[in-house]
Amino acid sequence: MKTEKLLKGAYDLHVHAMPDVVARAQSLPQLAKAAAQVGMAGMLIKDHTASTVGRCFTMNEMSAGVIRFFSALALNPPVGGLNPCTVESALREGADIIYFPTYGAKNHIAIWGAGRPPTAFPLPKPNYSGISILDENGNFREECETILHLIAGHDAVMATGHISPEESLALIKLARDFGVRRMLVTHVSEPVTHMSLEQQKKAVQLGAFLEHCFFAVTESCPGSVSLGQIAEQIRLMGVDHIILTSDFGQVSNGPPVEGFCFYLNKMRELGFSDEELRVMIHDNPKKLLKRS
Repeated sequence: MKTEKLLKGAYDLHVHAMPDVVARAQSLPQLAKAAAQVGMAGMLIKDHTASTVGRCFTMNEMSAGVIRFFSALALNPPVGGLNPCTVESALREGADIIYFPTYGAKNHIAIWGAGRPPTAFPLPKPNYSGISILDENGNFREECETILHLIAGHDAVMATGHISPEESLALIKLARDFGVRRMLVTHVSEPVTHMSLEQQKKAVQLGAFLEHCFFAVTESCPGSVSLGQIAEQIRLMGVDHIILTSDFGQVSNGPPVEGFCFYLNKMRELGFSDEELRVMIHDNPKKLLKRS
């Protein structure tokens, strides 16, 4: 089977497109056309600074079911951070995934820095230290509990964002206790959010899927992660717990669909069968999104 055929019916649940506050490789209509040409079933459009519900709704209306776009909200400074009101609004409009803070997270800024490319997004002030889900006593902030109740009530997906692995595990446990049924650990192999194998096992035991993004192995991502390291982690966790995404949209990485196909081919070269790849880009995304 040619790698391109694997994309028929596949999902990429982490893609960036114009409009955005930074340059992107393609506009949303260009991305839709490319995905439709290879027969992809769906894509999640992520914007670090705004909800993507409106643009995804419009694209879905215009595409007439050719490809399904899924929407997200990331809880960064432009939307008020851990802002239950913003979360409720997005969920009532139909948001599919709520990300806890990404580039605005305290953990992200401590490791990567504030406002540094490729996450040079708006911050409230110079020397901004970032958003923590914990208060000064190490307890969950009240807003977190409210947000988790909202996610559970709307049966949406909770994604961990760029908080620390320790915070992520605590958040996943709390989310499960609050009735959140669908959870995703955001790019477990990237330097900012890297989880140890033991931490990944705990996340899986708590019912979360683990996301591995191909962005991690590109020059756009600071830090050293190889595709071989990602492959080893997947083998140790098992493909049934993994969702492969591109996290593409950066100008330097080119068109996302082409990049996704390129790295899926590299995974085949590393020994993953077509059936194993299908599990990670067809079956598991459908389970996470409750698609039949």
